[in-house]
Parts: sequence; C-alpha cells; structure tokens
Amino acid sequence: MALPNGPAGDTASGGAMPAGLGDLDQGPPCETRPVTLTAVQTTSTPRAGRRFLPVGESELIPDALAACERLPGSERGMVVVREMTGPIGIPDLTALVGPRRALDARLAHPAPPILNRIDASIVASTHLRAPRSSAAISRALGWPLDLIERRLPELVLNGALLEPRPRRYLRADPIRPLGRIFAVEAKVKDASAAITQIRAYGSWADGCVLVMGRVGENSLGRLLAAVDEDHSGLVVAGKPVRRPQIIQHDLPRRLWAAEHFVAALRGRHQPSVAP
Repeated sequence: MALPNGPAGDTASGGAMPAGLGDLDQGPPCETRPVTLTAVQTTSTPRAGRRFLPVGESELIPDALAACERLPGSERGMVVVREMTGPIGIPDLTALVGPRRALDARLAHPAPPILNRIDASIVASTHLRAPRSSAAISRALGWPLDLIERRLPELVLNGALLEPRPRRYLRADPIRPLGRIFAVEAKVKDASAAITQIRAYGSWADGCVLVMGRVGENSLGRLLAAVDEDHSGLVVAGKPVRRPQIIQHDLPRRLWAAEHFVAALRGRHQPSVAP
C-alpha cells in the first residue's frame, strides 16, 4: 500500500495549519490526509460503529498533529494513523517516525500482521542471518519448548519465519521494528482519565504525548507530576509544555507494536494460533 509523502514546510514552527485537519473524524476508511512530513490515515480496522470524537476533543486534533510534528526524529519522516487499535487501548493518533522504506517493505511482505504477543516474541527472538533452533528460542524467552514448537509451523506457513534447514528458523527480513511509535491522546478535561490512558499506551509505545485543553492549576500540577514520572510529552491549550522521551522497550514489545501499526494500514489480522 503506497502512502503519499507530505508536502515540504513546517507547520509546527508557526506556519498555518493545512485546511481540513480539524475534521479528521470525517471521511471514509483509509483516507490519507497529508501534512508536513506526515501522511495522516484513518485506520481500516476502526472502533466498532461510526467514528466519533467528542466535539471538544476533535477541536484539539490540530494541536495533536502539531505535537506529532515536534516528535523526536520527525524530520526523518512520519506516518500518522487515527484511532489505531493498539496492543492496549486506541489512541486518538498514533505516529510512526522513521524513514518510509522499512514500512513500505513490511506492507509489501505477504505475512499477516503478528498481533499475538506470544508469536511476536517468538519471531523477535530469531535472527535475520543466523538460524536458531526451537530450543534456543525457548531458552532465550524462558518459555516451555512445547509452547514454542506448537506455534512455529504456523509462523513459517504465514511467512513470518523461514526454515532454511529442518528445525532451524530465521526471521523474514521486513519483519522488524519500523521506527519509533508514539501514541498521542487528546483530552479536553479529566486529567485523571488522561493520565491512565497515557500510561496504558506507554506499555507498548516508544513514547506518548497528552494534548489537553485549558486546565486549572491543580489539574496542571497533577499532569506535570505524571508526565515527568512517565517521561511523556504534554501540550496544554496549544502550548508545548513537555517533550516526550523514548521509552526503552525490548525488541519483542517494539515488534508487537509495529505489527499493530501494519494491521491498521492493511486492515488484515493474523489468525490466532491455538496455544
């Protein structure tokens, strides 16, 4: 699936926000809307029912997009998906930051998205060049050998793993972390709920940004304490207050998150392999 590159320019540094970005909750599935260095795409596997953002929160989407433009590494390129179903929760925006070639290669690969966390961990525990046995994978993960061996055949059949020699496995080259994934959540109020959501996203995203409307001093104090503890970004009433820091997740978790991003763009899901 080819996604258009965004036009040149820097809206985050004070230029005008492109027209139409405030109504991202409208439009058909898979519609791509380009912004600076960014392709904004609605997920093809959305929440059940009609897409809807509360009016106040939809008005924060331009601030959320501007926050995406300020993400670490955004100059290398970015794709933003609206309402992506993540491993845990559904952020308003999910941004993949990094060169497009890795994403394009993964989208072109026939293996279905690896959404099962056990399978993602098994695949991440193999190498691209040095074949690994099921016993070695079992030792690396600390999981029972029979669990590993039950899941390997389906992963080979789907193309996620290669079996160059009997019972020796390689990871397919395009299946890897695709860049840095950031979850961005917009909230008009209810700082406590916003903090809970951002912490859930932080269990799989490389970084998180909370975009709030105007808040009182007490709420702002709670927000600052929470984002400082979690190393998240914070925007309040359109003003950047904290810049997100990278959360150091292990390879299996980063791969798991990347595969959910692929699933959002493809609209296809991996059949679960029976444990």
